[in-house]
Amino acid sequence: MNATARQAKTGFRPLYRTRLVRPARPGQTFAVDVPTSPLLARALPAVDASDAYAVSFPGRPPGNAQEWADAIFHGPPLGVRMLFGAREVVVRIVGIEPGTSRAFDTVGWSAEEVLLGIDQRHLSFRSSVLLESRRVVLSTVVKVHNRRGRAYWALVRRVHPLVVRTMLARAARTMAVAS
Repeated sequence: MNATARQAKTGFRPLYRTRLVRPARPGQTFAVDVPTSPLLARALPAVDASDAYAVSFPGRPPGNAQEWADAIFHGPPLGVRMLFGAREVVVRIVGIEPGTSRAFDTVGWSAEEVLLGIDQRHLSFRSSVLLESRRVVLSTVVKVHNRRGRAYWALVRRVHPLVVRTMLARAARTMAVAS
């Protein structure tokens, strides 16, 4: 009995064919567990929120961690720049510190990972760009400091996955072309 007939008879569907689990396609971003890398583990004393997204490659990802961080955070897509602009307008109204060019400065690095972030009165965040054997993982950890930070994160966390995935996918295209 071939696999198609067995599938039809038993109703068995291979795991990769279900809607919940799909094989990673090169260049496509997908959610992953936050990695337990040394830099990210010591990034903040406590974490209120975290997420991670990855992009896979058929072989070793091109470039190094710092090149990936630059490709992700410097020169974001137009839609993301518009969201950052809207953020600046809203935070001035609510009394939160405006973003600076130092928000995505490198605060730590190793051969395979770059840690970026900033500490502000309302919250602190760190983003990690980790190169693994066949993928690049972009993780974010957040520590909220006060009510304004909680209100801010309540809004930002709704669009954060879209923004991160968009920036990571664009960086993957940029790095693939550059290599």
